[in-house]
Amino acid sequence: MGRNTVTATHADKPADKSFSRVLRLVALILAAIVLTVVLGVVVLAPVITCANAQIVPDTAMPDEYMENWMKYISDDALITDIAILGSHDSGCIDMNYLAQTQDLTFAEQLKRGVRYFDIRVNKTAGGLRIYHGPVNGVSYLSVLEDIADFVKTHPDEFLILDMSHFKNGSEPEVFALLEEYVGTEHFLINDYENPRQAVDTMTLGEVRGKCLILIDRDETNFAGKNYLFERTNDPEKYKNAVLTSLYEKKYNRRTASYFVENVIPFYIESFKSTEEGLFVLQAQLTDAALVFGPRYSESRLVDKMNAFVYGLYASENVGNVNIIMRDFVDCEKSALTLRLNLAKGTVKPEFTEEFQAMVGKYIHAEAYTA
Repeated sequence: MGRNTVTATHADKPADKSFSRVLRLVALILAAIVLTVVLGVVVLAPVITCANAQIVPDTAMPDEYMENWMKYISDDALITDIAILGSHDSGCIDMNYLAQTQDLTFAEQLKRGVRYFDIRVNKTAGGLRIYHGPVNGVSYLSVLEDIADFVKTHPDEFLILDMSHFKNGSEPEVFALLEEYVGTEHFLINDYENPRQAVDTMTLGEVRGKCLILIDRDETNFAGKNYLFERTNDPEKYKNAVLTSLYEKKYNRRTASYFVENVIPFYIESFKSTEEGLFVLQAQLTDAALVFGPRYSESRLVDKMNAFVYGLYASENVGNVNIIMRDFVDCEKSALTLRLNLAKGTVKPEFTEEFQAMVGKYIHAEAYTA
């Protein structure tokens, strides 16, 4: 009996040693993870903080020309020919640094000439909120109030509301409230046999005081309203989509230099094959590491992208650019985009000098001509 007991005790010892080794290995792995996180914070935090500090809320004050700039565009200008500033993730303000893409409210963006808005709404326990990924932001109602106030007081302007993403079945309430606050009398009605061709021939004079409301068929099945038009990333697949917004995550995750020198021209060339409807040039980077955030990405991109837009004025591609969508919109980004209307010939001749003076006030030309 004793012999068997001793044998059993010896048999247990190797298992004990093996378990101890596993514990030590787990401890080492955990320690390595903690050390990596600490080093990452120590190294990356100053980099992110310094870069983020370069993109600050706009302090320039827009004048009446910028707030009412479409008043100075010819009635017969095609809406597909007009250079328009758009904002990416338009309502993503007052969020953490990983989600925030704008500093200005809709009212402030509208005053700075933004006429295209990328709107994403989540249905939460606290009501409808603008969202970006897992992060919820400002109330959707506050966005509607800004839009309604502007549309009702600026009859010469035209807005494009791209309801690109929805979450938790928010669609019915999103559009019911849109109708309640803004009013269907301000919506373009989609009663066209070929909507893309119809929009391609629309003039600004025909749509002043109106909103073009867009949904993406890949993002929602909701289509119960006669004022809804389609937008798409794949114009060949969706022939009735009136707006093409090209985006490939792998391309928008490249370095700022590569993005401006290669991806932006690629998007422009790709749209040329469609040549119908509105075109959004998505001029914002996507954080590939999910660590740095949009403000950091914009700090890398802003000078290069501003220089590109400035150079479009004398470029053969100026005629192929329509809506330029940016993160952290400001007066200079607006002026750089609106300036293209002078090259396009869409500004009323009698207002050319005034329009030139307006955009010139906000553009730091020396930064792009050195």
